Amino acid sequence: MQAGRTTEAETLADDWARRYPDDVFGWSVLGSLRLTRGAARAAEACLARAVALAPNVADLYVNLGLARADCGDDEAALACYEAALARNPACVPALTNRGAALQAAGRTREAVAAYDAALRLDPGHAKAHYNRANAVKELGLFEEALAGYDRAVALVPDYAYALTARGILRAEAGQMRRAEADARAGLLAAPDLPQALDLLARCLLARAADPAEALALIERSLALDGGLEAKRLFVECLHRLPPGQLTGSLARRLARALAEPWDRPERLVPVAARALEHDARLGPALARAVAAWPTSLAAQDLFGPDGPGQCGDNGLLTETLAAGPVCTLPLERFCTLARRCLLEAALAGDRPLEADTAGLRFFAALAEQCRVNEYAFAEGDDEARRAEALAGRLEAALDTGQAVPALTVLAVAAYRPVSGLAGAEALARRPWPAPVAEAVGRWLAEAAEERGYRETMPHLTPIEDEVSLRVRRQYEENPYPRWMRAAPVDEPQPFDAFLSRRFPFSPFVPLGRHDRLDVLVAGCGSGQHALETARRFHGADVLAVDLSLASLAYAKRKSLAIGVANIAFAQADILRLGAIERRFDVIESTGVLHHLHDPLAGWRTLLGLLRPGGCMRLGFYSELARRDMPRLRVMLQIKGYVPTPQSLRQCRQELLNLPDGDPSRRLLVQDFYSTSGCRDLFFHVCEQALGLPAIASFLDENGLSFLGFDIEPETLACYRRRFPGDPAATDLGNWHVFEQERKDTFLEMYQFWIQKRPA
Repeated sequence: MQAGRTTEAETLADDWARRYPDDVFGWSVLGSLRLTRGAARAAEACLARAVALAPNVADLYVNLGLARADCGDDEAALACYEAALARNPACVPALTNRGAALQAAGRTREAVAAYDAALRLDPGHAKAHYNRANAVKELGLFEEALAGYDRAVALVPDYAYALTARGILRAEAGQMRRAEADARAGLLAAPDLPQALDLLARCLLARAADPAEALALIERSLALDGGLEAKRLFVECLHRLPPGQLTGSLARRLARALAEPWDRPERLVPVAARALEHDARLGPALARAVAAWPTSLAAQDLFGPDGPGQCGDNGLLTETLAAGPVCTLPLERFCTLARRCLLEAALAGDRPLEADTAGLRFFAALAEQCRVNEYAFAEGDDEARRAEALAGRLEAALDTGQAVPALTVLAVAAYRPVSGLAGAEALARRPWPAPVAEAVGRWLAEAAEERGYRETMPHLTPIEDEVSLRVRRQYEENPYPRWMRAAPVDEPQPFDAFLSRRFPFSPFVPLGRHDRLDVLVAGCGSGQHALETARRFHGADVLAVDLSLASLAYAKRKSLAIGVANIAFAQADILRLGAIERRFDVIESTGVLHHLHDPLAGWRTLLGLLRPGGCMRLGFYSELARRDMPRLRVMLQIKGYVPTPQSLRQCRQELLNLPDGDPSRRLLVQDFYSTSGCRDLFFHVCEQALGLPAIASFLDENGLSFLGFDIEPETLACYRRRFPGDPAATDLGNWHVFEQERKDTFLEMYQFWIQKRPA
């Protein structure tokens, strides 16, 4: 076969196989050609015929195994490689591909043994070196993996996959210059290799190059493969681009990223909200809302001549409203005034708008946003009375069987949960326009599902502590956070490999747990982080506990909705968990212990549940980063604000009106834009911030190793420039100095990993 003539060769092979159906040659060649062009099913049929004709030829079984692997049947592929080795134990391709099949099945150590057997027979087999390096990397043996990639590249200098894999490993170790060189060499050998495109984009972002250059690489990668790494990097690029550039095809791709989603929605919503300010049609409407605030605008003055239908046709807007709380002032002002227009239209019985499908689509998305942020938008007294009157009118109509306009349902839903209405179940039996039917059906079904889970939730411990009871009451009223879509995760990976990759220079000692990992999420809230943990680690068996039944019911509904079966939820008090018999390899408690009367006592309780050598991920508020919080809380208390829905709405508006130079504005983080988040931020019943010296002392007293912070790469790079003698970034004394110099480093909280001393 000459280059470029594979189609002709396949035609000839097909003709040969038809003319001589009992000749193994034709079927073998035809199957190999079809396998080469990616037609795995067709190749499998041909190669199976060839094997039947020549059952003792090992190479035929190897090719059949490759075809079955491409069809996604790794067990059948493994059986083919075993059959090849039974006929020829020295068949290097069979050993190499057997290793790949074992690796795909999660049998990584057996895969390494298969690669070792292949390399004993053929030390110059570059693919075996490359595959073995991938396998030992999964086991967390990064130096060994790097040596394997080096050997593969030495044997085949233009081995694009090995060059790229080596670059990825170097990037994970912070060696960005060398990683970039590998990425460029990989692309020189294979210009359309998605992994190399992703790696080069990652390296460019790490050295703060033009984000448009990185984005161009990611756009190519998305067009070729659309892998998870490319999607995450796409989000990172958008964070760095000027919002005015996020129009046209970028805006459409951003809407898709929100819908699927490509990252945690809270990372996407701020980007989308800023992009909407520059939308040619919607941007002026947002500007009008800000200019008029707090005065209401008539619908034609707010939306312009095209009315609310233009908003329903804006995919980026509707996806943003459904994905999470809007967190920019212009979009919040616009939504607040749009909700008032919806209320007026419903009260007036606006018939043209009832027939406007695009307008109904927008108002359904707006009602969903209000549900997402727990009705945090400003609400005047007269507006509240009118909304309450409309809700009463809706309840009466449901009771008597009268017709109900779709606008009435959406308007009421924008001010309160429709599931709480008297006779709400009748809403599901009414015929509605498509956007309203979808929304109403989902709202009612989710509320009913959560009620059922509350009633059947297991109770592991009593809850008697006074502070625990008060915290429970807060989260029963306001489950936190009310997240909407689960972020995508990579394929499950061994915990040892995950932590070794996360902290390559730390003193981490591998757990050696490969088939099962017992995990406790202590204080899981509404389940977002517990769900990610359950999906992240190979063999994870997760117990997630919380004080609040409302939070647990929400968490269970969300986990079952995406088919996660390896997580069990239960109600428990951390302070009483020492009484349970189960012990854990990994414990995660982020943003929880600082809500105990004595955070360190809670930490000690959790340590008692951790096996020797086990690891913990913890999160505490920083005293320094939250230095303005006590003053702000006193101010809010003096002004009479309390954690009730209407008071929280009024409090939010006062804080939004703070002058730009006020130091408290820095505390208006993303949580501020929902009712539960605002309450958690400013009105929590118990909060104890810590400093790094106190954390360091606790670690020393309890024989714990500090493995590293979960922190932005830019901050970590800045630390390493400041303290080059600490490449592991584990010296908490240095970090204390760093935080004193950059006081907002841990504005969200300290989040870090530690390890208990092995037995």
